[in-house]
Order: sequence, then structure tokens, then C-alpha cells
Amino acid sequence: MRGAVWQIRHWRLWSLPRRVLLYVIGVELFALGAAVTGLVTGSIPNSRDLLRAAVLTVAGAAHVWISWRTEESRRDRSYGPHVGTTVVWTFPAMVLLPPLLALSIVLWLRVLIYPISRRPLYRQTFNLANIVVGALVVTLVLRAGAVVAGSGFTPSAALTVIIAAAAYFVAQAVNVGLVIVLSTPRPNLSVALGNREDNIFEALTLCVAALVVFAMSYSLLAPIVVVPVVCAADWAVRQVERLRGDSRTDHTTGLLNSRGWHEQAAREVARVRRAGRPLAVAVLDLDHFKSVNDTWGHPAGDAVLRTVAAVLGEQTRQGDVVGRIGGEEFALLLPDTDGTAALVVAERVRAGIAEMRVPATDKRGQPVTIEGRTTSVGIAGGLDGTAELDALLHAADAALYEAKVGGRNQIKVSENGGRPRSRRG
Repeated sequence: MRGAVWQIRHWRLWSLPRRVLLYVIGVELFALGAAVTGLVTGSIPNSRDLLRAAVLTVAGAAHVWISWRTEESRRDRSYGPHVGTTVVWTFPAMVLLPPLLALSIVLWLRVLIYPISRRPLYRQTFNLANIVVGALVVTLVLRAGAVVAGSGFTPSAALTVIIAAAAYFVAQAVNVGLVIVLSTPRPNLSVALGNREDNIFEALTLCVAALVVFAMSYSLLAPIVVVPVVCAADWAVRQVERLRGDSRTDHTTGLLNSRGWHEQAAREVARVRRAGRPLAVAVLDLDHFKSVNDTWGHPAGDAVLRTVAAVLGEQTRQGDVVGRIGGEEFALLLPDTDGTAALVVAERVRAGIAEMRVPATDKRGQPVTIEGRTTSVGIAGGLDGTAELDALLHAADAALYEAKVGGRNQIKVSENGGRPRSRRG
């Protein structure tokens, strides 16, 4: 009992500012009251309701499972409120089903996406409460328009459903916006309302949800057809998000990607060759990086990669060309630097990576600290002003291979493609 009390006292919920804490708890208590009232006063499900609920449940589960990795990636890179697509199934449940079944589907989908969302429990419960508040708004609009759950849709009833979708959008925006305003020292309207792209995406998702409502009045199996469409939309949005940044930039670390690194490195090599100055290339590969993904999940691996990128930024100069050229492989082009000087830089990087303490979450969303990581480095230097980028990369890769074979967590230097010499960490 004492252990349970200790855990409750250390919930991250209590670290919220007082006004945010009171608002969150207030919304959750209100949502709880609305849910209980709906369950008590709602109609008893009939056989048609049960069939509709079963179809929406299966469709929602298929959507979540097919889009698992896409959604995980989007959520992990979402710095503000995340716009999900499960509303495609929860909104039809609110319109077509009695409260008992509608709430069951909402809970079912929240359970399914819990391992993906990787958010603290208090944020999960607030999101659930926010959905329930939105469902209450939808119910009030439908009652005002005299729309009966599960009945056919006349033009006026269809218009009421569209208005209900708009009201749901506004309710969600206001609720989340208030939390942002209360949490931000100097809030403004743009911060509270979010960016235009996210708002448009959420509105489009609700349009699809309304179409599912109308389609189900003609066929119970209509949601099954919508599943691949929604999954394709999830994938397309992820691709658009990737293209928002520079096509030469790695979206995980913010460093140059392979294409960007090679382009910029080639220009720098040409400059150095014209000046007859030395340069060096270092290739880094994180040791046993696959174990990070296998143990804690890909978002934790991405957190490690971002921290490595930060170490590289701290230990290199402004004129150095730094990029991520593979999964866990990084490359440095060091102008005006010979192999000996590059060894000093590489040792600083190796030590910095060894000292990393990376806060992340495991596969169950629990906080973890990843430390004790090591890296192997291969270095190749050009001294005569005639170095070719491909030749230096090949020599650095060969030196890296020697470092891996030699026990990892060490640096190998290959001057002009010669026999590598090593420095162990």
C-alpha cells in the first residue's frame, strides 16, 4: 500500500503548474460525469447497433495495426499537440451508436494506440476526457437537430451531422488551446490554435469521418473500404512531413543526409584542393545500435541519434561538414585538417558519445535513461591537396572496418589509404 501511495505522489501530473493541473482535473471530472450520465440515460443497444459497433471496432483496429509504424514515427516527431486519425471511427460511433457502445469503441482505440503514443498517463487520460467532451458536444448538436442515432439521413439530418463535426472540431481546439494558453508564459493566438497544416488535416479527417457516417446508412461494411484509404492518407501525410524540411536534411537528427553531405563535401573538397590544403574524413558507426531499437524501441533509438548529432555539433567547427549517411553511421569532412588533428577531433567525439545520458521512453512508455554507448571511428587524411572524396571515404570505411573487427569503441587512422593505425578508447 505504501508503495502504491509513493507511486501516486510521484506521478508527473503533479509537476504541472497549478492552474494547468486544476484545469486538467476539472476537464476529466466533467468528462467522467458526462460519461456516467450518458451511460445511465442512453438507450439500450439493439442488434443493428451491435453489428455497427463490431464493424467500427474491426475497422479501427485494422487501421491502427496497419499504420502502426507510420503513426509511431509521426507521434515521435510531433513537438506540439498531435493530430491523430482515429476520429474517423470514433466520430461515427458518437453519431450512430448509443453511449455505451460509442464509449466502448473510444476506449478500445485508446488502448490500442497507447503503446504507440508513448505519452505520460495523465496526458492519455486528458486526451480521453477531451474526446468525451467532444462526444457530448456532438450529442447536443444531434439532439438540437432532432437526429436519432442509427436512423436514416434526410438532407437536414445530414447537415446536422456536418455541423456536429464542426462543433467537435471547435470543442477539441478550444480545450487543447486552453491547456496551451495556461502552460505558456506568453501565449498568443497562433500558439493556442496551432499551425494551419494541422488544423486543415484535422478538418479533412473529420470530413472523412462524416462520410463514414453517411456510408454506413447504406452499407454496414462501408468502413472496411475506408480502412486502406485512411492508412494511405496516414502514409501520405508522413511523406509530406518529411518533405517539409530540406530534402538534403536528415529528418531525425537535423544533420545533412547522405545526399546533402556528399554535395556539400564535394564542394569543400574542391575548395581545399585549389588551396593545396590538407583535409580529413571521419566515418563513425555506433556500436551495437540495433540493441537500442530492440530493447527500448525505435523512438528511443531516434533519441540516441539526436543526442549523437548534438555531440557532433559541439565537438566540430563551423566549417566542418557533418552528416548522417546511414542508419547509425555519421560522416565528418574536416577541412584544413590532417589525420593527426582529425584523431584529436574523433577522440573528443568518441568520449562525448561515451558520456551521453539520453532520456527516452521504453516500449511501454516508461521513462528510461540510455547510457554507456560507444562508437567506432575510421579516419582518412589527404595531405597533398589532390585528395578525392570517394577515395577518402573508401579509406575511412576500411579503417572503420578495422576498428569494428579490432573490438569496437576505438579509432583507426588510415593516412592516404595506407595501413590503419589505431587508438582505443
